[in-house]
Parts: sequence; C-alpha cells; structure tokens
Amino acid sequence: MKEIKIIQQFEDVFIEAGKLAVKLRNDAVVKQKHNTGIKDIDIVTSSDLAVQEFVLQKLVKSELKHYEIVAEEDTPGKNLFAKSSDYVITIDPIDGTNLYISGKKMYSIIITIHNKKRPIYTFCYFPEVKWGVKIVYDRYQFFGNKPEIIHNTVLPKTVVYSFYNPIDCISGQSAKLLKKGYVFRNKKEITDDAGSTALFLLGIVDGYFEENGSAVDCLVGLHYALARGFKVYQNIDLTKTVPSIISGGNDEYRGNYLVIRNK
Repeated sequence: MKEIKIIQQFEDVFIEAGKLAVKLRNDAVVKQKHNTGIKDIDIVTSSDLAVQEFVLQKLVKSELKHYEIVAEEDTPGKNLFAKSSDYVITIDPIDGTNLYISGKKMYSIIITIHNKKRPIYTFCYFPEVKWGVKIVYDRYQFFGNKPEIIHNTVLPKTVVYSFYNPIDCISGQSAKLLKKGYVFRNKKEITDDAGSTALFLLGIVDGYFEENGSAVDCLVGLHYALARGFKVYQNIDLTKTVPSIISGGNDEYRGNYLVIRNK
C-alpha cells in the first residue's frame, strides 16, 4: 500500500530524529504539562517539541500530509495534516521522557500507522542504544545490537503493565491466567531503567497488558504480538481518540489488549 512505501522512505529521518534527541538531551528544558503526580505523564521537554517538529516538517512535504496525524505534543506541524482519513499516523517523539531526563538509556521515538482497525506499520527506535524494531503488517525486524538492562528477577509467565492492573480491568481473563501460573507486575516492580514496551520487546517478560493506552505509543506491543503470532486478546477502539482519563489531556484509545508470548 502506498502509505507504507512512502513512510518507509522516511526511516532515515526517524533515525536522525533520534540522534537529535540524544544531542539535545543535556540542555533540555523541562516543563510541567499535567498534574497527575505521575512523572511519566506530567512532564514535557524542549527536546520532545523539537524532535516532533523535525519529523512532522519532513513528513508534510510528502503525500502523507493527506493523512490524519495524532502527535504527542502541541507543535505547529500537527495542523498541516488532514483532519480525517482512513489511515492514521501517530508519533511519540520521546517515549519515556522521564527516563530521558533521568539519564537513562531506554527512551524511544515511535511512529505508527493504523487503519482504524489494527496497526500496519511500526517504527520504534531507542537512539541512545541504537536498537529498535520495524514492523510492516505481520513482518518484523529488529536492528542494532540488543541492549542489556538492569532489572529485578522476573518470574516465568510474568505479564507487565504500566498503569492499569489487568486483575481490575479484565478480571475473568486474569483469573484464568492466574490459575495457569501467570503473574502480573507493574513495570516499576521490575526496573526503573525501561518501560513496559521495552521489557516486552526484549523478551524479559512473557506478556503485556495495556488499558486506555496513549494513542501515540500504545500500539507497539500489540503490533509486535500480532506479527509474532502471539496470543492476542483485544478490545481496543482505534476509530477515534478521546482525552486521557488520567491526565485529561493527551489523546488515548479506549479499551484494552493483552498479549501473551507463545511457549
């Protein structure tokens, strides 16, 4: 499909955007965006804004300007794209801003395309460690050297989540998994050096749960699981974004998904 062919031409731009994030890191200015008390959500940096605008100004010079865009930050480039289309491009310029300002390495730039039914393109790149994954439909490819991160001991059959505990959100499915020996752990119980997406991509955990996920970063785990043929339980509405329940600000997709690595 032409949108995939076009966006693949910008993958060098995404790498350059990651390099820009690395370059700007030491001088990044931190501002308060929300007041939830959760650093992962509340802060934004000058780097987030610069990296996002760098990417948007490149994309808008192509036919991709005719597609709807959902971007993490409020920068001028957002207004240059179509207000509605059959395909949606999402961009998170620095996923893991708190990791970024804390001197940690596992922050990433994320670009996805979905057709309002499922993700069809994902580019997730961790510039500090020069590692990432590209997914096109059901084909995935890691690139760079897989990084090592410090983390607590992880039991087999661990399912990671960031904010919403699956025991509370999908009680029936959770009960079945608990009987099979699965355990649910918040990412903070495992490490302070990486987010849930990285833990799943690195194979440190066997499952990943997302509820009312941020529209700009929540689809990486789902797309990777679909490409790998993992067990996928999903009830997520990609037809529209709504204000975040937690922050009241950034857009999210309502619903959830649970993915389990095959054994």
